[in-house]
Amino acid sequence: MEPLSLEEARRRFGTGHRDPHGMLGVVGAGPKALATAAKSQVLRELGLPAPRVVVVEPHGVGANWTPVGGRTNGRPRLSTSPEKDLGFPYASEVYGPLAAEVNARMQQFSWAGYLVSRGEYATWVDSGRPGPRHATWAAYLRWAADLMDFALVRGRVCGLEIAGDRWEVAVEGDGGGEAVLLLDQMMISGPGPHDGLLPGDATRSVEEFWRLGLGTEAAEPDVAVVGGGETAATIVEYLMRQHGGATTVISPQPVVYSRGEGYFENALYSSPERWRELSEKDRRDVIARTDRGVFSPRAIEAITTDARVEHQQGTVVSVDRVGGSTELVLSNPGRADRALRFDVVIDATGARPDWFLDLLGPVARKALFRAVGDTTDGVRAIERRIGPDLALDGVTPRLLLPTLAGYEQGPGFANLSSLGLLSDRVLGITLGATPGSVAAVLGDRDRAVVSGAALGGGEA
Repeated sequence: MEPLSLEEARRRFGTGHRDPHGMLGVVGAGPKALATAAKSQVLRELGLPAPRVVVVEPHGVGANWTPVGGRTNGRPRLSTSPEKDLGFPYASEVYGPLAAEVNARMQQFSWAGYLVSRGEYATWVDSGRPGPRHATWAAYLRWAADLMDFALVRGRVCGLEIAGDRWEVAVEGDGGGEAVLLLDQMMISGPGPHDGLLPGDATRSVEEFWRLGLGTEAAEPDVAVVGGGETAATIVEYLMRQHGGATTVISPQPVVYSRGEGYFENALYSSPERWRELSEKDRRDVIARTDRGVFSPRAIEAITTDARVEHQQGTVVSVDRVGGSTELVLSNPGRADRALRFDVVIDATGARPDWFLDLLGPVARKALFRAVGDTTDGVRAIERRIGPDLALDGVTPRLLLPTLAGYEQGPGFANLSSLGLLSDRVLGITLGATPGSVAAVLGDRDRAVVSGAALGGGEA
Protein backbone atom coordinates (compact mmCIF):
# COMPACT_ATOMS: atom_id res chain seq x y z
CA MET A 1 0.00 0.00 0.00
CA GLU A 2 1.31 3.41 -0.96
CA PRO A 3 -0.34 6.27 0.97
CA LEU A 4 -0.53 9.47 -1.08
CA SER A 5 -1.30 13.02 -0.09
CA LEU A 6 -3.68 15.03 -2.25
CA GLU A 7 -0.74 16.83 -3.84
CA GLU A 8 1.05 13.59 -4.61
CA ALA A 9 -2.15 12.10 -6.03
CA ARG A 10 -2.68 15.18 -8.19
CA ARG A 11 0.81 14.87 -9.64
CA ARG A 12 0.46 11.14 -10.21
CA PHE A 13 -3.11 10.82 -11.46
CA GLY A 14 -4.29 14.29 -12.36
CA THR A 15 -2.05 15.02 -15.34
CA GLY A 16 -3.60 12.79 -17.96
CA HIS A 17 -0.96 10.08 -17.54
CA ARG A 18 -2.27 6.66 -18.56
CA ASP A 19 -1.22 3.30 -17.22
CA PRO A 20 -0.85 0.76 -20.05
CA HIS A 21 -3.48 -1.47 -18.41
CA GLY A 22 -5.70 1.26 -17.02
CA MET A 23 -6.43 2.58 -13.55
CA LEU A 24 -9.39 1.45 -11.46
CA GLY A 25 -10.55 3.95 -8.87
CA VAL A 26 -12.42 2.78 -5.77
CA VAL A 27 -14.44 4.88 -3.35
CA GLY A 28 -13.74 3.55 0.14
CA ALA A 29 -10.94 1.37 1.56
CA GLY A 30 -13.05 -1.53 2.77
CA PRO A 31 -13.03 -5.25 2.00
CA LYS A 32 -14.30 -4.89 -1.59
CA ALA A 33 -11.54 -2.44 -2.45
CA LEU A 34 -8.87 -4.60 -0.84
CA ALA A 35 -10.08 -7.81 -2.48
CA THR A 36 -9.88 -6.09 -5.85
CA ALA A 37 -6.44 -4.59 -5.12
CA ALA A 38 -5.09 -7.96 -3.97
CA LYS A 39 -6.39 -9.79 -7.06
CA SER A 40 -5.05 -7.05 -9.34
CA GLN A 41 -1.60 -7.43 -7.79
CA VAL A 42 -1.65 -11.22 -8.16
CA LEU A 43 -2.72 -11.03 -11.80
CA ARG A 44 -0.04 -8.48 -12.64
CA GLU A 45 2.60 -10.64 -10.94
CA LEU A 46 1.51 -13.48 -13.22
CA GLY A 47 1.80 -11.37 -16.35
CA LEU A 48 -1.86 -10.54 -16.90
CA PRO A 49 -2.81 -6.96 -17.82
CA ALA A 50 -4.89 -6.05 -14.77
CA PRO A 51 -5.56 -2.37 -14.01
CA ARG A 52 -3.79 -0.66 -11.15
CA VAL A 53 -6.05 0.18 -8.22
CA VAL A 54 -6.36 3.67 -6.74
CA VAL A 55 -8.43 3.86 -3.54
CA VAL A 56 -9.82 7.12 -2.16
CA GLU A 57 -10.69 7.03 1.54
CA PRO A 58 -10.94 9.82 4.15
CA HIS A 59 -10.24 7.80 7.31
CA GLY A 60 -7.98 4.87 6.46
CA VAL A 61 -8.23 1.17 5.66
CA GLY A 62 -11.16 -0.62 7.33
CA ALA A 63 -12.42 2.56 8.98
CA ASN A 64 -16.06 1.46 8.99
CA TRP A 65 -15.12 -1.34 11.38
CA THR A 66 -13.62 1.12 13.88
CA PRO A 67 -15.07 4.02 15.89
CA VAL A 68 -13.73 6.60 13.42
CA GLY A 69 -16.11 5.32 10.73
CA GLY A 70 -19.19 6.02 12.88
CA ARG A 71 -20.83 2.60 12.41
CA THR A 72 -19.44 0.76 15.44
CA ASN A 73 -17.34 1.24 18.53
CA GLY A 74 -15.18 -1.68 17.39
CA ARG A 75 -16.36 -4.11 20.08
CA PRO A 76 -19.29 -5.96 18.45
CA ARG A 77 -18.48 -9.23 16.72
CA LEU A 78 -18.47 -9.76 12.98
CA SER A 79 -21.65 -11.53 11.89
CA THR A 80 -20.03 -13.15 8.83
CA SER A 81 -17.45 -15.90 9.23
CA PRO A 82 -13.96 -14.35 8.95
CA GLU A 83 -12.95 -17.29 6.76
CA LYS A 84 -14.99 -15.53 4.09
CA ASP A 85 -11.99 -13.27 3.70
CA LEU A 86 -10.48 -11.27 0.84
CA GLY A 87 -9.95 -14.32 -1.36
CA PHE A 88 -12.99 -16.46 -0.54
CA PRO A 89 -14.17 -18.75 -2.16
CA TYR A 90 -10.73 -19.22 -3.77
CA ALA A 91 -12.32 -20.50 -6.98
CA SER A 92 -10.81 -18.36 -9.74
CA GLU A 93 -11.47 -20.81 -12.58
CA VAL A 94 -11.94 -17.87 -14.96
CA TYR A 95 -8.14 -17.65 -15.28
CA GLY A 96 -7.89 -21.11 -16.80
CA PRO A 97 -4.34 -22.54 -16.52
CA LEU A 98 -3.46 -19.89 -13.94
CA ALA A 99 -6.42 -20.58 -11.65
CA ALA A 100 -4.54 -22.71 -9.10
CA GLU A 101 -1.70 -20.21 -8.89
CA VAL A 102 -4.08 -17.27 -8.50
CA ASN A 103 -5.90 -19.06 -5.68
CA ALA A 104 -2.64 -19.98 -3.95
CA ARG A 105 -1.22 -16.45 -4.14
CA MET A 106 -4.44 -14.92 -2.80
CA GLN A 107 -3.98 -16.95 0.38
CA GLN A 108 -1.17 -14.62 1.42
CA PHE A 109 -3.96 -12.11 2.19
CA SER A 110 -6.16 -14.58 4.09
CA TRP A 111 -7.66 -14.39 7.57
CA ALA A 112 -5.73 -17.53 8.51
CA GLY A 113 -2.52 -15.90 7.28
CA TYR A 114 -3.18 -12.89 9.51
CA LEU A 115 -3.65 -15.08 12.58
CA VAL A 116 -0.56 -17.15 11.76
CA SER A 117 1.48 -13.95 11.47
CA ARG A 118 0.44 -13.07 15.03
CA GLY A 119 0.84 -16.57 16.47
CA GLU A 120 -2.90 -16.74 17.19
CA TYR A 121 -4.17 -19.31 14.71
CA ALA A 122 -4.19 -22.34 17.01
CA THR A 123 -5.89 -20.39 19.79
CA TRP A 124 -8.60 -19.21 17.42
CA VAL A 125 -9.26 -22.74 16.11
CA ASP A 126 -9.22 -24.27 19.62
CA SER A 127 -11.70 -21.61 20.77
CA GLY A 128 -14.21 -22.72 18.16
CA ARG A 129 -13.41 -20.18 15.42
CA PRO A 130 -15.31 -17.27 17.04
CA GLY A 131 -16.28 -14.25 15.02
CA PRO A 132 -13.70 -11.49 15.54
CA ARG A 133 -14.62 -8.15 16.98
CA HIS A 134 -15.00 -5.36 14.45
CA ALA A 135 -11.72 -3.78 15.54
CA THR A 136 -9.91 -7.08 14.99
CA TRP A 137 -11.42 -7.42 11.52
CA ALA A 138 -10.19 -3.89 10.76
CA ALA A 139 -6.72 -4.87 11.97
CA TYR A 140 -6.79 -7.85 9.57
CA LEU A 141 -7.73 -5.54 6.69
CA ARG A 142 -4.87 -3.16 7.53
CA TRP A 143 -2.42 -6.08 7.76
CA ALA A 144 -3.51 -7.33 4.34
CA ALA A 145 -3.39 -3.84 2.82
CA ASP A 146 0.23 -3.44 3.92
CA LEU A 147 1.08 -6.49 1.76
CA MET A 148 -0.53 -5.03 -1.36
CA ASP A 149 0.54 -2.79 -4.20
CA PHE A 150 -2.08 -0.07 -4.58
CA ALA A 151 -2.34 3.69 -4.05
CA LEU A 152 -4.34 5.01 -1.09
CA VAL A 153 -5.37 8.65 -1.49
CA ARG A 154 -6.40 10.26 1.80
CA GLY A 155 -9.48 12.29 1.03
CA ARG A 156 -13.20 12.24 0.35
CA VAL A 157 -14.68 11.88 -3.13
CA CYS A 158 -16.93 14.89 -3.65
CA GLY A 159 -17.63 14.60 -7.36
CA LEU A 160 -17.62 12.11 -10.23
CA GLU A 161 -17.89 13.27 -13.83
CA ILE A 162 -17.32 11.68 -17.22
CA ALA A 163 -14.59 13.42 -19.21
CA GLY A 164 -14.22 11.69 -22.56
CA ASP A 165 -13.30 8.05 -21.94
CA ARG A 166 -12.25 8.58 -18.31
CA TRP A 167 -13.66 9.50 -14.94
CA GLU A 168 -12.84 12.90 -13.50
CA VAL A 169 -12.76 12.32 -9.75
CA ALA A 170 -12.87 15.34 -7.42
CA VAL A 171 -11.30 14.64 -4.02
CA GLU A 172 -11.27 16.97 -1.03
CA GLY A 173 -8.99 16.62 1.97
CA ASP A 174 -10.01 16.89 5.62
CA GLY A 175 -7.71 19.85 6.10
CA GLY A 176 -8.86 21.63 2.95
CA GLY A 177 -7.50 21.42 -0.54
CA GLU A 178 -8.83 19.54 -3.54
CA ALA A 179 -7.40 17.34 -6.26
CA VAL A 180 -8.91 16.10 -9.52
CA LEU A 181 -7.85 12.60 -10.58
CA LEU A 182 -8.32 11.06 -14.03
CA LEU A 183 -9.10 7.34 -13.79
CA ASP A 184 -10.28 4.80 -16.34
CA GLN A 185 -13.05 3.13 -14.34
CA MET A 186 -14.71 3.65 -10.96
CA MET A 187 -16.07 1.34 -8.28
CA ILE A 188 -18.43 2.48 -5.53
CA SER A 189 -17.55 0.04 -2.77
CA GLY A 190 -19.00 1.44 0.43
CA PRO A 191 -22.47 1.92 1.92
CA GLY A 192 -22.33 5.72 1.92
CA PRO A 193 -23.44 8.02 4.73
CA HIS A 194 -25.31 6.13 7.45
CA ASP A 195 -27.69 8.90 8.41
CA GLY A 196 -30.80 6.74 8.56
CA LEU A 197 -34.07 7.23 6.72
CA LEU A 198 -36.45 8.55 9.41
CA PRO A 199 -37.70 12.14 9.09
CA GLY A 200 -36.91 14.91 11.54
CA ASP A 201 -34.19 15.35 14.13
CA ALA A 202 -35.78 13.65 17.14
CA THR A 203 -33.80 10.46 16.67
CA ARG A 204 -30.18 9.44 17.10
CA SER A 205 -28.28 8.26 14.06
CA VAL A 206 -26.08 5.18 14.24
CA GLU A 207 -23.00 7.40 14.20
CA GLU A 208 -24.35 9.59 17.00
CA PHE A 209 -25.13 6.53 19.09
CA TRP A 210 -21.66 5.00 18.78
CA ARG A 211 -19.95 8.34 19.27
CA LEU A 212 -22.12 9.87 22.02
CA GLY A 213 -24.13 7.03 23.53
CA LEU A 214 -27.79 7.32 24.42
CA GLY A 215 -27.54 10.96 25.47
CA THR A 216 -30.15 10.75 28.23
CA GLU A 217 -30.08 11.27 31.98
CA ALA A 218 -32.68 8.54 32.58
CA ALA A 219 -31.22 5.78 34.74
CA GLU A 220 -32.94 2.98 32.81
CA PRO A 221 -34.23 4.57 29.61
CA ASP A 222 -36.74 2.94 27.28
CA VAL A 223 -34.95 2.69 23.95
CA ALA A 224 -36.32 1.96 20.48
CA VAL A 225 -34.06 0.68 17.72
CA VAL A 226 -35.72 1.13 14.35
CA GLY A 227 -34.48 -1.36 11.77
CA GLY A 228 -34.45 -5.10 11.19
CA GLY A 229 -30.93 -5.65 9.85
CA GLU A 230 -27.52 -6.42 11.25
CA THR A 231 -26.80 -2.78 12.17
CA ALA A 232 -29.84 -2.82 14.44
CA ALA A 233 -28.86 -6.23 15.83
CA THR A 234 -25.40 -5.00 16.76
CA ILE A 235 -26.85 -2.02 18.64
CA VAL A 236 -29.41 -4.17 20.47
CA GLU A 237 -26.75 -6.63 21.58
CA TYR A 238 -24.63 -3.76 22.89
CA LEU A 239 -27.57 -2.22 24.77
CA MET A 240 -28.34 -5.56 26.44
CA ARG A 241 -24.89 -5.52 28.03
CA GLN A 242 -24.56 -1.83 28.77
CA HIS A 243 -27.87 -0.53 30.10
CA GLY A 244 -30.68 -1.82 32.30
CA GLY A 245 -33.73 -0.39 30.55
CA ALA A 246 -36.05 -1.97 28.02
CA THR A 247 -35.17 -2.13 24.33
CA THR A 248 -37.78 -2.36 21.58
CA VAL A 249 -36.89 -3.43 18.04
CA ILE A 250 -39.19 -1.86 15.45
CA SER A 251 -39.36 -3.26 11.92
CA PRO A 252 -42.01 -3.86 9.22
CA GLN A 253 -41.70 -7.64 9.57
CA PRO A 254 -44.10 -9.54 11.84
CA VAL A 255 -41.15 -11.00 13.77
CA VAL A 256 -37.40 -10.45 13.97
CA TYR A 257 -36.18 -12.92 11.38
CA SER A 258 -33.00 -14.94 11.75
CA ARG A 259 -30.70 -15.00 8.75
CA GLY A 260 -30.77 -18.26 6.82
CA GLU A 261 -27.30 -19.79 7.01
CA GLY A 262 -27.80 -23.38 5.87
CA TYR A 263 -25.76 -25.02 3.13
CA PHE A 264 -28.23 -24.23 0.36
CA GLU A 265 -28.43 -20.52 1.24
CA ASN A 266 -24.65 -20.21 1.61
CA ALA A 267 -24.03 -22.02 -1.67
CA LEU A 268 -25.98 -19.35 -3.57
CA TYR A 269 -23.57 -16.77 -2.16
CA SER A 270 -20.37 -18.68 -2.90
CA SER A 271 -21.44 -20.18 -6.25
CA PRO A 272 -24.17 -18.02 -7.81
CA GLU A 273 -24.26 -19.82 -11.17
CA ARG A 274 -27.93 -20.77 -10.63
CA TRP A 275 -28.91 -17.33 -9.40
CA ARG A 276 -30.22 -15.94 -12.68
CA GLU A 277 -32.41 -19.00 -13.19
CA LEU A 278 -34.55 -17.81 -10.27
CA SER A 279 -37.52 -15.51 -10.80
CA GLU A 280 -37.38 -11.90 -9.63
CA LYS A 281 -39.65 -12.74 -6.71
CA ASP A 282 -37.54 -15.74 -5.69
CA ARG A 283 -34.32 -13.71 -5.85
CA ARG A 284 -35.72 -10.94 -3.71
CA ASP A 285 -37.14 -13.49 -1.26
CA VAL A 286 -33.71 -15.12 -0.88
CA ILE A 287 -32.03 -11.75 -0.27
CA ALA A 288 -34.71 -10.79 2.26
CA ARG A 289 -34.30 -14.13 4.04
CA THR A 290 -30.51 -14.20 4.12
CA ASP A 291 -29.18 -10.63 4.02
CA ARG A 292 -31.44 -7.61 4.30
CA GLY A 293 -33.70 -7.03 7.27
CA VAL A 294 -32.54 -10.06 9.26
CA PHE A 295 -30.46 -10.66 12.39
CA SER A 296 -27.64 -13.18 12.51
CA PRO A 297 -28.36 -16.45 14.35
CA ARG A 298 -25.83 -15.45 17.01
CA ALA A 299 -27.64 -12.15 17.59
CA ILE A 300 -31.02 -13.89 17.76
CA GLU A 301 -29.72 -16.37 20.32
CA ALA A 302 -28.37 -13.58 22.51
CA ILE A 303 -31.41 -11.32 22.22
CA THR A 304 -34.07 -13.96 22.85
CA THR A 305 -32.54 -14.83 26.21
CA ASP A 306 -33.19 -11.31 27.53
CA ALA A 307 -36.72 -10.46 28.61
CA ARG A 308 -35.97 -6.73 28.34
CA VAL A 309 -35.96 -6.93 24.52
CA GLU A 310 -39.22 -6.97 22.60
CA HIS A 311 -40.34 -6.44 19.01
CA GLN A 312 -43.04 -4.19 17.59
CA GLN A 313 -44.14 -4.52 13.98
CA GLY A 314 -44.69 -1.43 11.90
CA THR A 315 -43.34 1.17 9.52
CA VAL A 316 -42.52 4.48 11.19
CA VAL A 317 -44.60 7.17 9.46
CA SER A 318 -43.96 10.08 11.83
CA VAL A 319 -41.47 11.10 14.52
CA ASP A 320 -42.12 13.90 17.03
CA ARG A 321 -40.72 15.21 20.27
CA VAL A 322 -43.40 15.15 22.96
CA GLY A 323 -42.18 16.57 26.23
CA GLY A 324 -39.03 14.69 27.11
CA SER A 325 -39.91 11.69 24.94
CA THR A 326 -39.86 10.78 21.27
CA GLU A 327 -43.17 9.62 19.82
CA LEU A 328 -43.22 7.21 16.89
CA VAL A 329 -46.37 6.50 14.89
CA LEU A 330 -46.33 2.97 13.46
CA SER A 331 -48.36 1.93 10.45
CA ASN A 332 -49.39 -1.60 9.48
CA PRO A 333 -51.65 -2.52 6.54
CA GLY A 334 -55.19 -3.30 7.65
CA ARG A 335 -54.66 -1.95 11.16
CA ALA A 336 -55.07 1.45 12.77
CA ASP A 337 -51.92 3.50 13.26
CA ARG A 338 -50.62 3.56 16.80
CA ALA A 339 -48.25 5.81 18.73
CA LEU A 340 -45.47 4.66 21.04
CA ARG A 341 -43.17 6.82 23.18
CA PHE A 342 -39.55 6.20 24.10
CA ASP A 343 -36.79 8.03 25.94
CA VAL A 344 -34.38 7.45 23.04
CA VAL A 345 -34.94 6.36 19.43
CA ILE A 346 -32.00 5.10 17.37
CA ASP A 347 -32.46 5.19 13.61
CA ALA A 348 -30.79 2.02 12.29
CA THR A 349 -32.81 1.93 9.07
CA GLY A 350 -29.67 2.10 6.95
CA ALA A 351 -28.26 4.27 4.21
CA ARG A 352 -29.66 5.20 0.83
CA PRO A 353 -28.44 2.50 -1.56
CA ASP A 354 -28.21 5.08 -4.36
CA TRP A 355 -26.28 7.63 -2.31
CA PHE A 356 -23.56 7.84 -4.98
CA LEU A 357 -25.98 9.62 -7.34
CA ASP A 358 -25.32 12.78 -5.34
CA LEU A 359 -21.68 12.64 -6.51
CA LEU A 360 -22.43 12.51 -10.24
CA GLY A 361 -21.94 15.51 -12.49
CA PRO A 362 -24.42 16.36 -15.28
CA VAL A 363 -22.72 14.29 -18.00
CA ALA A 364 -22.40 11.22 -15.75
CA ARG A 365 -25.96 11.58 -14.47
CA LYS A 366 -27.30 11.82 -18.01
CA ALA A 367 -25.32 8.70 -19.01
CA LEU A 368 -26.68 6.76 -16.04
CA PHE A 369 -30.31 7.65 -16.65
CA ARG A 370 -29.93 6.99 -20.36
CA ALA A 371 -28.69 3.49 -19.48
CA VAL A 372 -31.39 2.84 -16.90
CA GLY A 373 -34.23 4.32 -18.94
CA ASP A 374 -37.18 6.49 -18.02
CA THR A 375 -38.49 4.70 -14.97
CA THR A 376 -39.96 5.33 -11.54
CA ASP A 377 -38.47 2.14 -10.11
CA GLY A 378 -35.46 4.00 -8.69
CA VAL A 379 -32.86 1.69 -7.19
CA ARG A 380 -34.52 -1.42 -8.60
CA ALA A 381 -34.10 -0.07 -12.13
CA ILE A 382 -30.37 0.36 -11.51
CA GLU A 383 -30.13 -3.13 -9.99
CA ARG A 384 -31.64 -4.68 -13.11
CA ARG A 385 -28.91 -3.10 -15.27
CA ILE A 386 -25.91 -4.48 -13.38
CA GLY A 387 -23.93 -6.74 -15.72
CA PRO A 388 -21.78 -9.82 -15.04
CA ASP A 389 -18.75 -7.58 -14.44
CA LEU A 390 -20.77 -5.78 -11.70
CA ALA A 391 -20.77 -2.59 -13.79
CA LEU A 392 -23.82 -0.64 -14.90
CA ASP A 393 -24.57 -1.76 -18.45
CA GLY A 394 -24.62 1.06 -20.97
CA VAL A 395 -22.36 3.48 -19.07
CA THR A 396 -18.90 4.21 -20.45
CA PRO A 397 -16.37 4.47 -18.84
CA ARG A 398 -17.27 1.62 -16.49
CA LEU A 399 -19.10 2.39 -13.27
CA LEU A 400 -18.90 -0.66 -10.96
CA LEU A 401 -21.68 -1.00 -8.38
CA PRO A 402 -21.13 -4.24 -6.42
CA THR A 403 -23.32 -3.11 -3.54
CA LEU A 404 -26.28 -3.09 -5.95
CA ALA A 405 -25.32 -6.30 -7.79
CA GLY A 406 -27.01 -8.73 -5.41
CA TYR A 407 -30.35 -8.89 -7.18
CA GLU A 408 -29.05 -9.37 -10.73
CA GLN A 409 -25.75 -11.24 -10.29
CA GLY A 410 -25.77 -13.01 -6.93
CA PRO A 411 -26.49 -12.16 -3.28
CA GLY A 412 -22.87 -12.34 -2.07
CA PHE A 413 -21.60 -9.40 -4.10
CA ALA A 414 -23.34 -6.81 -1.93
CA ASN A 415 -21.69 -7.96 1.33
CA LEU A 416 -18.66 -9.90 2.61
CA SER A 417 -19.74 -13.34 1.44
CA SER A 418 -17.80 -13.76 -1.82
CA LEU A 419 -15.06 -11.14 -2.05
CA GLY A 420 -12.79 -13.34 -4.17
CA LEU A 421 -15.57 -13.95 -6.66
CA LEU A 422 -16.31 -10.22 -6.70
CA SER A 423 -12.72 -9.41 -7.69
CA ASP A 424 -12.84 -12.11 -10.39
CA ARG A 425 -15.96 -10.54 -11.88
CA VAL A 426 -14.45 -7.05 -11.80
CA LEU A 427 -11.01 -7.99 -13.12
CA GLY A 428 -11.42 -11.32 -14.88
CA ILE A 429 -14.24 -10.15 -17.11
CA THR A 430 -12.30 -6.93 -17.74
CA LEU A 431 -9.52 -9.10 -19.14
CA GLY A 432 -12.01 -11.14 -21.13
CA ALA A 433 -10.53 -14.01 -19.15
CA THR A 434 -11.20 -17.52 -20.39
CA PRO A 435 -8.72 -20.39 -20.37
CA GLY A 436 -7.90 -19.61 -24.00
CA SER A 437 -7.59 -15.86 -23.61
CA VAL A 438 -5.41 -16.16 -20.50
CA ALA A 439 -3.05 -18.49 -22.30
CA ALA A 440 -2.95 -16.06 -25.20
CA VAL A 441 -1.47 -13.25 -23.11
CA LEU A 442 1.24 -15.45 -21.60
CA GLY A 443 4.66 -15.82 -23.17
CA ASP A 444 6.09 -19.22 -24.09
CA ARG A 445 8.08 -19.44 -20.86
CA ASP A 446 5.06 -18.58 -18.74
CA ARG A 447 2.90 -21.15 -20.51
CA ALA A 448 5.55 -23.78 -19.88
CA VAL A 449 5.72 -22.85 -16.19
CA VAL A 450 1.93 -22.97 -15.86
CA SER A 451 1.73 -26.29 -17.68
CA GLY A 452 4.39 -27.75 -15.39
CA ALA A 453 2.59 -26.47 -12.30
CA ALA A 454 -0.68 -27.95 -13.53
CA LEU A 455 0.99 -31.33 -13.86
CA GLY A 456 2.41 -31.10 -10.36
CA GLY A 457 5.94 -30.16 -11.31
CA GLY A 458 7.99 -27.02 -11.86
CA GLU A 459 7.54 -23.59 -10.36
CA ALA A 460 4.28 -21.66 -10.22
